[in-house]
Amino acid sequence: MKSRALHLLIAALMFLATFTPATHAANSLDRPWWPKVPSLGFSSTEAFTPGVREKSWVSGYSYAEGTSSGLYTRVVSCLSVEDPACANADSIAANFILPPCSLNEGELCIDSLELSNAAGKLEPATFDYVAPSPKFLASKTRGTPFGGGISLWRSKSTLNALGVDQFAVHVHLDLQNMRNKACLTDAQSCSFELGNFSANVFPVKVRPITSEEKCLWTEGNNCAVITDFLPGTKVALTVRMNNSLTGFLFGRMQDVSMEVTPISKTLNALRVEASPIDVPSIHAFVAKSELSKYPEIDKYWDNRRANLAASDKISSETIDLGPWPQYAMNDFLAFSSLVESGELVSSIWRFGSGLGLGTGSDCYKDKTKILGLVTTNASTYDPGPPSFDGTSLNYRVGGAHHLADGKTLTRGSYDLALRSEFARCLYGFSNAPLGASISVLSSDGTTQEISTESLREDANRQWLYLSAKNFTFSSPTIRIKLVQKAEIGAVAKPAAKSTKSAPRTTITCVKGKTVKKVTGANPKCPSGYKKK
Repeated sequence: MKSRALHLLIAALMFLATFTPATHAANSLDRPWWPKVPSLGFSSTEAFTPGVREKSWVSGYSYAEGTSSGLYTRVVSCLSVEDPACANADSIAANFILPPCSLNEGELCIDSLELSNAAGKLEPATFDYVAPSPKFLASKTRGTPFGGGISLWRSKSTLNALGVDQFAVHVHLDLQNMRNKACLTDAQSCSFELGNFSANVFPVKVRPITSEEKCLWTEGNNCAVITDFLPGTKVALTVRMNNSLTGFLFGRMQDVSMEVTPISKTLNALRVEASPIDVPSIHAFVAKSELSKYPEIDKYWDNRRANLAASDKISSETIDLGPWPQYAMNDFLAFSSLVESGELVSSIWRFGSGLGLGTGSDCYKDKTKILGLVTTNASTYDPGPPSFDGTSLNYRVGGAHHLADGKTLTRGSYDLALRSEFARCLYGFSNAPLGASISVLSSDGTTQEISTESLREDANRQWLYLSAKNFTFSSPTIRIKLVQKAEIGAVAKPAAKSTKSAPRTTITCVKGKTVKKVTGANPKCPSGYKKK
């Protein structure tokens, strides 16, 4: 049980370091909203943090006090996954940045980068060079790929917001071996497992360093400064990846399409095409001196922080729960009345593996292939795939109602690329074309009017694309219900085994002369309303 908990903890830390930047120092100039008095709360931002995963590395971890301690207290830097200096480590973790395939340094690699020209047509970019980084050779014995540095690419006809043709590709794998010592006597214990996968494309300009720069990497006196894509730019990235990448992926992008093309029995070409997206930062804090006015937050903090809660409340420091994915939605909901927008982080293009398994159907148990890709600009979200309640796919997101100016509504974007085979498995459909209804349910149970929704299936009926745009926050649920279009002579297959959904009931809520009806599995009255 302890080793499983440790495995999950390391996986969560790897996911967090990739998809959610580390919390900045409290006195940082880029956090003008930081509380001036000791407070409790959370923050979440996609803002770039220098020094996170810009180079490949391998480290060995050991229980200096013995395995019963449950804590790694000895860390060793390894020159390779087969470094004798790390042979006795209890576990090994590796962060490998994949090289361009043209360098012939391993099977797992970056096949191509494409960017749209002025006419909107995608054109291939040209690989330029690899940023400085330690290099780790691929190991057949331990099943690990080559690891190096971030690669710089140049476009023939597309510029970025700084007026140059430079774009950086950062595809990295977090790998882990939790039984490293056993590898000395048991060959089956030598292989590594995929903890996290992430693929990013950054518009950059390599120029001399100044004191104010945030560098994606440095080389001598030069800095790779991150900038924005020009409006209308479309990006396509193709990565050669093995079969360890399965299930649902998550992304920060919009208007997505994807292809998974087998190269061999164990290797695929994964191509994702999408436009970049902007994501608002959010934060919510309550002064410790005012905590008694928020009994629900007080109670939530006790449960969330357990034995640390008491010291949190009396310390002179502000405690920021940060953006831990597995807690993000619950943190957001607990502080929802206090949530505010911060800076708008623009021009993000990223996708990667997510946390959590799908619920509601045995179809989620397929570990042999990629099942889908979920993308949104919501500041917070459920880290796993959409849940299935027997009739609909549901996905919770959260964000501030307004942007930082306090006036402009935050408009939501949600895209779901779903493997058609998986969709048909959920509903027991035949191979006839699919249709769908898309709705957005607000936190008070009402249905939003959304100005844009779309459904399309690719020509080969391999991928189904669903999209909802321009919905508002704070904590809506996107609900998708698929339907089978008519097909002469078609007979629907029996539905896949699914978890029985909870019965839905309707309650009446009143506020003065206003009456609302709320329907759901566990309906609750909106804030300010009382159950009749």
